Amino acid sequence: MIRPFREQPPAALERALWVLQHNKPLMLIVASAIVAIAILLWRRAGWVAKVFLVPATGITVLAAVSVWINPYEKMFHPVGEPKYLAANLATIDPNDMVIAVTQGGESRAYPIREMGYHHIVNDRLHGLPIVVTY
Repeated sequence: MIRPFREQPPAALERALWVLQHNKPLMLIVASAIVAIAILLWRRAGWVAKVFLVPATGITVLAAVSVWINPYEKMFHPVGEPKYLAANLATIDPNDMVIAVTQGGESRAYPIREMGYHHIVNDRLHGLPIVVTY
């Protein structure tokens, strides 16, 4: 999603997907070009310019490398195939909160305590795919 609480036209989603699929090679090319330019400038620059050139090049390389890291993928692992118990068999503390979803007479409860670790549950309810998030 590029704008989570607004309508997202298909063209915008297609562009976002293209960027997501191609951002790493593009950033590698841009970072390599900037490092090459920095090396050329280094030869001609005086000591004052070199003082600014080194941190600027380092920041550029770090920014390019950060494209490969998505901290949210590391922190939140969606639950893909949740397992369920009947309500009378569940061992949830009476004070625990749950997210309740009902569709077509079928209901599920997702404990907030468990959702705090995963934040996303991919599930099916009454034959329909659903995503529950917290």
